[in-house]
Amino acid sequence: MKVPQSLRDLLEGAETLVYIEDLSGKKGFMQSINPIAKLVAIASMIISALFLSKLSYLLAICTIPVIFALASHIPLKQLFTRTLFIPLFMALISLPTLFLTTGNPLWTVNIGNVTLAITAPGVTQFLIFTLRVWFCVASLSLLILSTGFDKTLKILSAIHVPPLIIQLFSLTYRYFFVSIHEAQSILIAKEARTYINKRTLNLQSLKDLGAILSSLFIRTYERSERVYLAMKARGFEISKTNKPQIQTLHVYDVVFTVSIIIAFTYLALL
Repeated sequence: MKVPQSLRDLLEGAETLVYIEDLSGKKGFMQSINPIAKLVAIASMIISALFLSKLSYLLAICTIPVIFALASHIPLKQLFTRTLFIPLFMALISLPTLFLTTGNPLWTVNIGNVTLAITAPGVTQFLIFTLRVWFCVASLSLLILSTGFDKTLKILSAIHVPPLIIQLFSLTYRYFFVSIHEAQSILIAKEARTYINKRTLNLQSLKDLGAILSSLFIRTYERSERVYLAMKARGFEISKTNKPQIQTLHVYDVVFTVSIIIAFTYLALL
């Protein structure tokens, strides 16, 4: 994804980041796996990663989402873009671990009467925590990218997730694009009335974005009320959901899932 240079680029980038149907429609390794089998395999990967305490093992398993993405024809730029923010945020939260963990100091700094020392065990714990979070996020992103949103909702319904939660996910995803297109329309109208030869992403443009979002919130709220009343008038009920039809399990689905479970369980027990 290119670096946004204007508000319009920023909105287009947000839309591209969320849209996943094109990738799930490609012919690839993960796309060919049954969604339920894929969910069980990735769930076992994530659970096993939570019990891994060796940095070398975590570094090794972090290559698996990358390999699966390459085998599934999912661009690595897409994968890393979607999995960057949460691990970065968690890394900031875990920064005190570098100084609070006892061990041999690698680097020391004096701030007044306080001495802070980054220790070798602290760096190890920091990397283990950050890599563990990245692996979990990357695995979930790989599941969604290779499955598609509609099939993901069918999986949630098949494992008896409450219909209310499924409907909330569905409506949020569908109306995200409506909101983006509405924001683009507001932005075009604003640009038509305040023409500037060179439009760049700066502090003033971000302030304008805040004004656009506030106006968008009001318009979205009004539209949601109209849509809800129209749906109720047509007999819509959240509790009524169609029974999902999941693909039949094949031999390679079972082999893939069992192999992942055995391999990651073995790593977790080491």
